[in-house]
Amino acid sequence: MTSLQPPELELVNCPICGSQDFHKVLDTVDNLFRIPGVYVVCRCRDCSHLYLNPRPTAATLHRCYPSEYGPHQTPAPHERELDSTPSSPWYLRHLPLKRIPGLRAFFYWLMDDRGQPLPSWPEKFDQGPPRVLELGCSTGAYLGRLADAGWQGVGIEPSLVASQKARESGYAVHTGVLDDVQLSPRSFDAICAWMVLEHTIDPVDTLQLFARLLRPGGQLLLSVPNAGCWEPKVFRKYWYVWESPRHLHHFDPKRLQKLLQDTGYPDVQVVHQRNVLNIIGSIGIFLKRFQSTARLGQRIMRYPDSPRLPVQLLLAPIAQALALFGQAGRLTIIAHTSCDQTTAGDLPK
Repeated sequence: MTSLQPPELELVNCPICGSQDFHKVLDTVDNLFRIPGVYVVCRCRDCSHLYLNPRPTAATLHRCYPSEYGPHQTPAPHERELDSTPSSPWYLRHLPLKRIPGLRAFFYWLMDDRGQPLPSWPEKFDQGPPRVLELGCSTGAYLGRLADAGWQGVGIEPSLVASQKARESGYAVHTGVLDDVQLSPRSFDAICAWMVLEHTIDPVDTLQLFARLLRPGGQLLLSVPNAGCWEPKVFRKYWYVWESPRHLHHFDPKRLQKLLQDTGYPDVQVVHQRNVLNIIGSIGIFLKRFQSTARLGQRIMRYPDSPRLPVQLLLAPIAQALALFGQAGRLTIIAHTSCDQTTAGDLPK
C-alpha cells in the first residue's frame, strides 16, 4: 500500500438543516486503509442528523480513496457470480438435491439480499429503451445487468481506473462527479446510486439534482448503511461502516425518508437488506486490536470485499431474520418523483 496523505479538514454546519449546534458522538479512525487522523462523528441537536465534523474538504476528499479502495476494483469471478445470483448454483447442478421441487426458488429467495434491485419498467417512455443513470458505477457490473434487462445505461464514476475499465467493457461512463457532467433535465427514467449518498458533500443538493434529472414519476434507487440499527450501538467505534473519513453522513430509515420527501420524492419505500457483511467486518475490526488475533481480524475484516457463496448461504437465515425485524445494517430505498413534478426537485438550481 502506498504512503497515504490525510485530507484537510473543515468545520461545517449540519448538511441537512444548516444548524451550527451539534454534539460529539464518538471518535473514529480509518480501520480499512489507515489514512492518518482521528475523525469525529457528530449529531445535529436540531434535526439529529449524524455526520462527520470536521470533515474532509472538497479539494482534498480524493485523498480518502486510495488505489486499493474496494469498489474501484474489478470484481473477482466469485464476486461476479455472487452479485448476479447464479442461474444454476453448484448444488443444483451436481447433487441429487436438484431433484427436490422448489429448491431452486428457495435458493433465489435465500440469496436475494435486496441490495441492488433493477428499476421497474416505466409505464411510458420516449422512443427507444428507457434511460437510466448510475452514479458511482465503478467498473460497470450493474450497468451490465441493466443492459441485459433492456435499459440504456449511463454511468458516472470518479475513479479514473474504474471508469476506464467500464468503458473498455463497452459502457457509456463519464469520469468525474455529478457536477462535472452536462445532463439534460428530465432525461432519465431511473437513477441508481448504490452506497453513494453517504460519500457526498451535500446530500440535499444531490437528491434535488436527481429529481431534476428524472422524468415525472421517475425512480430513484439508492442504498446506504443503516445507522439506526443495533450494529453501531453494539460495535461502537468498531462498526465496519463508520468508514471514516470516506463516509461523511450516516442515515437512519426515518430521517432518510423525510429527507427524500423534502427533496422531491413523495413516494418512498424503505427496504431492509438481507445482509450481514457489516457484522463480519465489525468483528474483524474488533479482533484486530488484540495482538493474538490481529492477523485473523485482518482476514475477517476484508471478507466483505470478497464474500463467498457458501458462507453467504450459511449466514442467509440470520440476514433474513434481521431484515424481517427491521434491524438490517444496510438499507435499499426505492423512491419516485411526483407524476406532475411540482416538487422540490423541479425548483431551479
